[in-house]
Amino acid sequence: MTDIRAVLKTLAIALPFGLAAFICVYGSLTASIPGTGVTTDPREIFATLGAAFTGPWGALLIGVLAGSYDPIPGFYPATITAHVAGALWMAFAYKKLVFEKFSSWLFFPAWIGLIAVYYFGVCIPVLVFGASLFPDLFARVFPDATPGQALLDLCISIWPEVILTSLITAVFLALLPKKSRKPLW
Repeated sequence: MTDIRAVLKTLAIALPFGLAAFICVYGSLTASIPGTGVTTDPREIFATLGAAFTGPWGALLIGVLAGSYDPIPGFYPATITAHVAGALWMAFAYKKLVFEKFSSWLFFPAWIGLIAVYYFGVCIPVLVFGASLFPDLFARVFPDATPGQALLDLCISIWPEVILTSLITAVFLALLPKKSRKPLW
């Protein structure tokens, strides 16, 4: 049986992280990626940290909130799917691969590796695949590109966001005592 206090604690932590991710995009704290209709924004800072701390249920809520607004009309299904998939990756990978397995001196390189996989192995491929399921949408988001070209363009142009997200979240984690970095689940 699930402890109601644990559920409420997860919700109390996941909701602010998810809302912060949502507000980043809804509040237009974004920049366009040249050659695409996609924007870059700081929502991943909140999505990755919140998902890592709150586990799969928190990750699901955070992913839905992080992807539920996009400046491109009709792009919601792809952004929600990409952010839910990425957040679930972070929840499981953080607990099973980083928090439980690495000592202090390997913790931060492992965290940065998780961020890289979050972007290049999960979010970007899911986003491009999701958009490619709707040819009209794909043509608006990635003009004159094939899915392979869109994937390559995003992977090349997203590096500044990946680096900033990695650094900001690593600094945040470094400021927390080790016991506070423990996942809730």
